[in-house]
Amino acid sequence: MTNDRTSRAAAAAVTLDACLSGVLPAPSRHDSPFRLLHLLLAVRCPRDQPRRRDVVRFGDDDRVLALWQSAYAIAEAVRDEGWTDSYRAHTARVRLVCLLETSERLLQELDEPLDLDASEVEDVLVIREEVDQLAGAAAGCLAECGDQVGHDYCRERAAWQCEHGQEGHRFASALVGLSGGVRCTWRPGSPGLGTLAAALQIGDATLHDAVRAAAPEAHAKATDDDRAGLHRLPSSVDPEPKPAPLTLVVCPRLDHLPKPGTYARDRGESPRALCDSVAEVALPLSPTPDPKAFADGLRAAYPWASEVIETYATDLAGAPFAAFRPRVLVGGAGGGKTTFALALLRAAGLPETLYSAAGQMDGGSFAGTSRQWGTWRLSVSAQAILRAQRASVGIVVDEIEKAGPSRRWGRLDETLLPFLERGTTARAIHDPALEAPLNLSAVSYVLTANDTSGLSGPLLDRAPAVQWPMPRAQDLPVVAAAILDGIRREQGLDERWLPALDGDEMDVLSAWKGGSMRPLRRMIEVVVAARDGFARRQPN
Repeated sequence: MTNDRTSRAAAAAVTLDACLSGVLPAPSRHDSPFRLLHLLLAVRCPRDQPRRRDVVRFGDDDRVLALWQSAYAIAEAVRDEGWTDSYRAHTARVRLVCLLETSERLLQELDEPLDLDASEVEDVLVIREEVDQLAGAAAGCLAECGDQVGHDYCRERAAWQCEHGQEGHRFASALVGLSGGVRCTWRPGSPGLGTLAAALQIGDATLHDAVRAAAPEAHAKATDDDRAGLHRLPSSVDPEPKPAPLTLVVCPRLDHLPKPGTYARDRGESPRALCDSVAEVALPLSPTPDPKAFADGLRAAYPWASEVIETYATDLAGAPFAAFRPRVLVGGAGGGKTTFALALLRAAGLPETLYSAAGQMDGGSFAGTSRQWGTWRLSVSAQAILRAQRASVGIVVDEIEKAGPSRRWGRLDETLLPFLERGTTARAIHDPALEAPLNLSAVSYVLTANDTSGLSGPLLDRAPAVQWPMPRAQDLPVVAAAILDGIRREQGLDERWLPALDGDEMDVLSAWKGGSMRPLRRMIEVVVAARDGFARRQPN
């Protein structure tokens, strides 16, 4: 029974409510849309699958056991990279709808008044908690697939928590961000949508802007009260008028394109259907963070890169919105350039996109594909803006020097040139799919490379090289903690299931003398595996 209670307590930390409140990081667009279901099953049933009755772990209700079995079957079908397979992913999505509907019916049955004694009431509450967790996981996964049913469930859940929850304010951002309809549908084989993460981000920005806009009105009311002889208590609201939030119109009118039909609009199968929602719309720009706080936060995670951090922090000083000048981070393999670039954008509040240039022989596809082809697509930058519904986003072009040198389909380093000119060409880049100029001047680009030997002069002229230092031996505690945290995220575990390294384990890792972090990661994986082996040898 103790193990059962521990398992249920751990499962409570990876529920849909935890995602909607911001306590649990929501799946990003780089994760599997089925990540929430995998996390729940990993902590609720970490070792064995519920293929048979297990009265200790799942109680004696056959209906609940059947739901767990169904959830496991769905998760197994899309385990690891299976969610990129269109057939398996589509089947899993359909079964998730059935799981959600069955769970909701069972919850309605459990809510009906019954004549039960105290012990039976406790059993019903436990069953209801487990069914509610499964329903939430199914709805969250469906929302990440762009499914309207899952989207509506998440919005109604956030609304209920705002009204009835003990900490309803934590769900306000999710409720605001989910108030709109589903903008796009996930297609198996493509990157995820990051629906819940985007909703939280949009909600945060909207609430922040609303508070700022309300400040002048509050100041005017206070002034009127003073004139009337009324005295108000001191308020924390700044009486000075606040400037309106900065916005930018990225996409112009698209009336020159054929008007899409209902079917094409629902499926987003024409450029105009895909982008009509942002045409002539002033999209928000991410506010500029405090440069000192920005630098201090990154310096704590990357103490060996203080000079590089200061270089990027300088871009934020006096800037009207968060944006960085294009640069190429040049350093040895395994030095953490890519993870730093992503962390840099996140610290500035910029939704990030990772674009791998290694082996990219069709560099022209970065700028988009023409509408005259059936395989039309927007530019990478325009797609990032469309996903985030923000004018300021960040693009990490990883391993730029490894892109193909042929000009037959366009060299990537040459294709990038107009995008890097924020003051001129980036303000009106012709998108071949939309056949219209887009204002991409608020997009930030961070490029990474092991060396500059394969980079063209024009590219380095627009994106100067910045030397990225390798981590040092004295940075071992910080680097090891970051690697272990990454292992936790990959395995869907929290710190209770994979605690921090102790003194003896750190002594073993002291053989690492700095440089590439990949050998250190392999050492940490061995240490973690040794923990599991030791635990299995202990008597029950």
